[in-house]
Amino acid sequence: MNKIVVCGVVSAALRGEYLLARAIVKAKQPEWSENKTRLFTVRVVSFTHALVSALGCLFSLLTDINYVREPYDYHKQNAEYVFLFSMGYFIYDLLDMYLHGELNSSKEYLVHHSLVITAFSIILFSGRLFGLAMIALLVEVQTVFLHLRTMVRLAYGSKKQSELMDTLINANMICLFLFRHLPICFLLYYLTVIDVKVPIILKLFLVGGLTFLEYHNTHLTMAMAKSDGFFGHERQALDEDSCDPLGSVNKENTKKESKSKKVE
Repeated sequence: MNKIVVCGVVSAALRGEYLLARAIVKAKQPEWSENKTRLFTVRVVSFTHALVSALGCLFSLLTDINYVREPYDYHKQNAEYVFLFSMGYFIYDLLDMYLHGELNSSKEYLVHHSLVITAFSIILFSGRLFGLAMIALLVEVQTVFLHLRTMVRLAYGSKKQSELMDTLINANMICLFLFRHLPICFLLYYLTVIDVKVPIILKLFLVGGLTFLEYHNTHLTMAMAKSDGFFGHERQALDEDSCDPLGSVNKENTKKESKSKKVE
């Protein structure tokens, strides 16, 4: 029951942050469209989740080697709050997308969030796999750079950026491989080659989920390489239609706004 309460409190707090951030953006950028305001505000909340989760994950892994030594058996109660915070965010984000009619355009996010919530629920109620979950959460280190990069590029959108922006874009791409691809590939290797403790049904679910996450990571890498000017691509100027590397979740509304502006 306490775990459910914590998730509910986190979701409510993030909803409050969304409303506050939205009000501030509307006041500071009154010329922005409704769609652009929402996209930027969503990234503010996602950045908060990524930063808190990344710090909690890094602190846990750097101060306790047992997460790596015993990824299946090791259990630490304090670590539960890191998982509960992430679960609270993913529950909030699914509800937020539902309220704004974005679920039909966000199927990849829907599958991703559902897999994470299911996996963390199994881990929390079984008291197992804490190490695997902590290693998987390393993806949030890169997500900090991802959302920061998206907010800056959404706000400015120019192809020509300062050296600081170049550094941020390069750091984001480097962290994609260090904190997304490497941890997920290691976990797949561990589960399929090394592990002898995880029950076969659970192992199949975890391998399937991790395989989808690696597909998600690959899709993300290819999209950002194209938009940010890597691997022979020219850097693109991003706007509200293209700031999300996986594609706009509100294309229809954006098209309607564009058509109405042309008519005016």
